Amino acid sequence: MSRGKKHITLPPSDNNDDEKKIIRRETERKRRQQMTILCESLRSLLPFELIKGKRSASDHIGDAASYIKYLEEKNQELQIKRDNLKQEANQSLFGESSSHSNMVKCVSISPFPGGIIEISVDSGLEESSFPLSLLLEILMQEGCKVVSCVSTQVNGRLYHSIKAEVNNLESLDIAGLEQKLNGAIFWSIKDLL
Repeated sequence: MSRGKKHITLPPSDNNDDEKKIIRRETERKRRQQMTILCESLRSLLPFELIKGKRSASDHIGDAASYIKYLEEKNQELQIKRDNLKQEANQSLFGESSSHSNMVKCVSISPFPGGIIEISVDSGLEESSFPLSLLLEILMQEGCKVVSCVSTQVNGRLYHSIKAEVNNLESLDIAGLEQKLNGAIFWSIKDLL
């Protein structure tokens, strides 16, 4: 026997176990880093009042869950409020039965000397407004020459003032023209809703 150190070789399975341990540690380290990044991202989305004084990720996650529930409830409340406002707007615009005879009059026509008429239009809420070109087209079909058209927005409502010349003011059926313009507005808005 020769003097020397004995070499002990480990079975191959021990090397595999060490490699598996290293891989598991590395995977766990990456997972913790990813969780840290995600928790920081979540924390940045929460209102400051919720995270003030709290440092643990579990506190932030719990607060985030509560905040999400709060936002869902608030969203449902706002949807109900929006739907009620839409329904009220429809009822005030079209009347209770939404029939043509019950619609609110949006147009008024005032005659002036010299064959001039002024058409005042309250088109309602901006999101339910109608194409103004529709009214201008009807006026031209009725033989009116549009001289000016001014639109104004006040408190979310659109108002239009149209001045037009008429060849023979006495032969113009003002009430019939008002009804025709109101009907055009009624049906165009109803189609939008």
